[in-house]
Amino acid sequence: MPTSDKDTGEASQAKKARVDHQTMPTRQYLDQAVVPVVLQAMSAVAKERPADPLEFIANYLLKEAKTRATQNSETASQALPSACA
Repeated sequence: MPTSDKDTGEASQAKKARVDHQTMPTRQYLDQAVVPVVLQAMSAVAKERPADPLEFIANYLLKEAKTRATQNSETASQALPSACA
């Protein structure tokens, strides 16, 4: 039973993190959620120097968003069965 309490706590922390994004100042939110991945995209475009840098950055961000969505859904699906048990 301690495991399910831990998983429930983790799910609660994830929910709290989502709520915190809604209440935190704009600058802090952007610095935590947006700037790091945009900087990675800009570094990649500077390194590769594609013919269409905006399209490159757009594709980079879309790929990163899909990767994060997959990771988040895997994390949520792992926490759900334990939380329901």
